Amino acid sequence: MEPFSQDKYSSILEENRRRVEKAAQFTEPDRVPVIIGLGGPYYAKIFGYTFAEYYNNMNIMLDAQVKGLKWRLKWLKDDLTEIGVHLDLGAVSEGIVFDCRIEIPDEGNPWLSPWIVPRIKTLEDIDRLEVPDPRRHKGIQDYYEKLEKFRQLVRRNYDGLPVGGWLQIHPPVSAAGSLTGPEKLYRWLYENPGEMHRLFRKLEEAFNVLQEYYYELSGSGPGSLGLADDHSGYLNRRMYEEFTLPYNLRLYERHGTNHRYLHMDSHMDHITDILVKVYRINEADVGVENNIKTVAEAFKGKVFFNGNADWRTLVAGSFEKIELEVEKCIFHAAPGGGYVFDNGGETYANVPPERLRYEVEYAKKVGRYPVRRENFKHLDKIKSSAC
Repeated sequence: MEPFSQDKYSSILEENRRRVEKAAQFTEPDRVPVIIGLGGPYYAKIFGYTFAEYYNNMNIMLDAQVKGLKWRLKWLKDDLTEIGVHLDLGAVSEGIVFDCRIEIPDEGNPWLSPWIVPRIKTLEDIDRLEVPDPRRHKGIQDYYEKLEKFRQLVRRNYDGLPVGGWLQIHPPVSAAGSLTGPEKLYRWLYENPGEMHRLFRKLEEAFNVLQEYYYELSGSGPGSLGLADDHSGYLNRRMYEEFTLPYNLRLYERHGTNHRYLHMDSHMDHITDILVKVYRINEADVGVENNIKTVAEAFKGKVFFNGNADWRTLVAGSFEKIELEVEKCIFHAAPGGGYVFDNGGETYANVPPERLRYEVEYAKKVGRYPVRRENFKHLDKIKSSAC
């Protein structure tokens, strides 16, 4: 593998960090930071690997991620602040923890994203679901053995390159969505609320035992907690307050004593007061389905956030539509700091790199501080609609 020198990029990373840190303090740096949410599958695709190769071969996984970091720093030139790689199994944590069948890409289906086959098919299956003991659970132990092998591989090839990875499920509602399937999840919330609370209590307990096990392995403790809770965004406010709020709040209070982060690649604009005043989150990742004006007004000076630009315009939209997405986000969210430009959710693997770079370059151009009306080519359109 080609050598990777962190020192070579230290000045770029430091400049990017200073820009982001200033924005995080709700002040204005030279321009709006631009950090695109990209993952290993995107890097694999642009460097000629299939998903089957990426997910089934640690050497390829590492090669794709390292090449991706270089590509971002030298070609895409977004404001990446940290360098590191991680063991990437896809979004299958619930499948590992609760012994579900997991479909992974292979030669017959090389572009399949790993996914969980739901194991809760009847209400009686909720009673059969067991909270695991991480020290004795084969799937959990297998995961940490793979993580150690990946760390050894990184040390042999890129000594000193940080390696991330730990096993944690989503918070209860989204974890339940993986175990039941979304259709059953939402139907049962209306038809069988008592049984669903029993399921959520088990999932909360499982989250806690996995988090405590991580503290034990890493030598760390409570302080910072991030939750990824897409499924909850499709609940109306009353349902959210009943089925999501009490569980997520307890998780934040137990594990997020100093810093709280929330990813919702779904609606959060109807519950912004809960996020700010009840959860007291510090940071948020905002999905494409939100009204950016509403979110920005609620978060201003309180929550450092990123996202909302619709990555779908990068696949099928005109360059004018790309510009509109950039301008919409920056016009409504950037004044005063507190915002990082990004697409909502992880950027889709089939987004053409050239169009992604155009988005990054345009965001840098439009996002110069102070934000001026004359920077926007499409001001009339973006003022009339933030969606």
